[in-house]
Amino acid sequence: MLKAKLQRMSIIQKSILLMGVGLILGIISANMFRSFYYDKLVDSHNIIFNDIVRENIDYKSLFLYILGKNFREFAAFCLLSVTILGIPYIIFKIIAFGFTTGFFISVVAIQYGFKGILLILVYQFPHGIIYLPIIIVCIHRGYNLSKSIYYDTRDYMGTIHRQLKSYLILCFFLAVLLLIGSFLEAYVGAFLLKKILGLIILAINFLS
Repeated sequence: MLKAKLQRMSIIQKSILLMGVGLILGIISANMFRSFYYDKLVDSHNIIFNDIVRENIDYKSLFLYILGKNFREFAAFCLLSVTILGIPYIIFKIIAFGFTTGFFISVVAIQYGFKGILLILVYQFPHGIIYLPIIIVCIHRGYNLSKSIYYDTRDYMGTIHRQLKSYLILCFFLAVLLLIGSFLEAYVGAFLLKKILGLIILAINFLS
């Protein structure tokens, strides 16, 4: 019965379920192993956050770093989606994303409380508005492409050839959006994060 329900779910519904599993595991891990990492992580965060507030941001270098990181992950996703490893890779990335998100949210919330929630929101704004549709489209298209090539037919090369043009056009469009998102993350997101961190540190120093 459970298998039948899973089969009737769309890829987006399955993705939400997998991400939820990863999220819960991340939250549990952050709380369960808190004694092993918390003190060192707090010290590390304090140093890094103070440096972000005090130092001037090299926006160009930050943009190039973010752009390179994003495009490496994007290229790996696009290439693996046309291989038999496509669906296992997508499943792994979704669970890993949920796990790291849950772990990060828990750690920040434990350390900063409500201010940590504000920090998380700022950390993902405004570039998250661009990244979220890219992630959804990549998961949906990558899953369907890999499924159509390796699970729905045995004409592997023929299926790849028939879908290659539309897939490359989509990849180009998503790459442009990724470029915009990387720019927003490096310039706007970093500026907002610097300001919010300054306010949080000021509030902590005032209350301590």
